[in-house]
Amino acid sequence: MQSPSAEYTDPPRWLVLAKINALSVLSQIVQIGTITPLLSMSLEQRGVSAAKIGVVVSASWIAILLLYKIVPRVLGSLGLVKANVLSALLTSLALLGMTLTEDLVLIFGLNFVLGVGLILRWIACDTWIVAVSSRDGRGRAIGVHETLMGLGIAIGPLLLVVFGVDGALPYYACAAIVLLSGALALTLKSHDSQPQTPQEKAHGKFYGLIPIALGAALIAGFAETSTVSFLAPYSLAAGYPLTAATLLISVFGLGGTLLQLPIGWMADRSSYKTAQLICGLLLLLGTLAIPFSQPLPWLAALVVFVWGGAIGGMNTVAVIEAADRVGKHQVSTAMTAIALFYTLGGVLGPIATGAVATYISDQALMLCIAAVGAVFAAMLVFRKTE
Repeated sequence: MQSPSAEYTDPPRWLVLAKINALSVLSQIVQIGTITPLLSMSLEQRGVSAAKIGVVVSASWIAILLLYKIVPRVLGSLGLVKANVLSALLTSLALLGMTLTEDLVLIFGLNFVLGVGLILRWIACDTWIVAVSSRDGRGRAIGVHETLMGLGIAIGPLLLVVFGVDGALPYYACAAIVLLSGALALTLKSHDSQPQTPQEKAHGKFYGLIPIALGAALIAGFAETSTVSFLAPYSLAAGYPLTAATLLISVFGLGGTLLQLPIGWMADRSSYKTAQLICGLLLLLGTLAIPFSQPLPWLAALVVFVWGGAIGGMNTVAVIEAADRVGKHQVSTAMTAIALFYTLGGVLGPIATGAVATYISDQALMLCIAAVGAVFAAMLVFRKTE
């Protein structure tokens, strides 16, 4: 079994990285990019309330929130190849199970199982990229992987354009894609590794060092997951056909992918505080502009593209701020905290938005994201007065 510190010559190294990226993006397309809008739209067509839909689609994020601490031990025990194969099996079984029941409690449980597969693959592939990449090429390797993860979110909804949201076919297609990801993992047995299990650390006092970054990560998770869950139903209610409503989610994902390099460049050239302010303002302006732009689909697509970039940028700049404000020995702890708060937002977003849509207003998506955006603006103002 290959150790994490093993040396590679460059062609094999990049071939291995290409396979890891391929298996990771195949799973990402399904586990995040497809299943959330698929569940959301299929349940809405059955007449399920938005509040219940929000709870069901949050199940995978709840799994991540509950299990993220034990996943490193699982990886250390199984190794990265078996962890990815297990992820593919759990995800595909959950997808197939969803075709056999209409019971919401069972669908919630199956989506929770899918979330277990998601967190296994997420941490395993991130760890694998770091283990295989060279020290001087690690930043590029991580950057390529993160860009592909964003593209996975953008590509996922396109499967629904091809296969629709009715019947079992989209679930079968997703299961086939994930099983292909598991098969790719099996081709990497000679490059497997078993990561060391990290020691437990206390994070409570540490969180006080980067409250703005953690708040931004939480809001990014809240807004991104809410949008992926409810933008299509929101657009359907505005009169968009299914294909156009689904494509808007892809446009949102593209913005969240393609605009991160310009946002990072802006943070480098000016400061992360300027980038945070601009992203926060664009997030708030988007909640006003999207409802007014919907009569013109091309304008709505442009606004959603920029909005996706701003929401994704809040998490990007949160990482930049955290890296700037903590010591070198605390960077990994900071990244874990950012991921944790993003996931917490991912749990809260669909639940809150679904509840508001059911009991208060059909503008729930915009109202909820505007509310958390206003909280972030207040945090920025408070920082300036300190």
